Amino acid sequence: MRTNKTFWTAALFIALALASALCPTRPAAQLGSKAEEQSFDYDPEATGKETPKIQEFAAETTFEDAVMVNHPIYGTVMFSKYRWRNWVTRALYLTLINIALLAIIISLSKTEEYNIIVAYVLSGASFAMSIWTFFCAILIFRLEANAWIYVAPVSAVTALISYIVLMKIKKYDVSLTELKESFKKMSAASHEDQRLVSVEGTPGDWPNEDFIKF
Repeated sequence: MRTNKTFWTAALFIALALASALCPTRPAAQLGSKAEEQSFDYDPEATGKETPKIQEFAAETTFEDAVMVNHPIYGTVMFSKYRWRNWVTRALYLTLINIALLAIIISLSKTEEYNIIVAYVLSGASFAMSIWTFFCAILIFRLEANAWIYVAPVSAVTALISYIVLMKIKKYDVSLTELKESFKKMSAASHEDQRLVSVEGTPGDWPNEDFIKF
């Protein structure tokens, strides 16, 4: 059975090889064919003859919204007139992220110590977002766009809100610390040895009860 299978496989391979060899194909170089029938312009008989000149095309591109700058190091550089829109978009994204951080900080419970730690971290991130938004306003101003007029106040407002939220977190932190200290004092007082409790009076008020005799 295995011999028959090998025989038929070999026969099929030979048949495919013969079919590909006998299949009419065009010569690789298309020797002697007409110029319009050739798929490429190579002709061995044209050796020494004048080859036709290839038409050269000049690529032209117009930049109606571009600004050309002659940089002393990088040479001629072209910038878009509307680059400031990218910075406005970035400032918008930063502001939205900042608002989300502030909402998370406000919604956190301030009665647990780990929540206060998380609130401190998020408050720092919010303040950093405000600074980045202000940097976007500076870049927009340098690009001579009027969009900085409303980007800069937004960064100032978010920074002010971040500062107010930080002060509230600090207030909660101080209150929680004082509460913990009071609980520690109460716990220490409840476990204090009554023999060491201080009493009112001065030495010598109870001469009959003094255990040190001179």
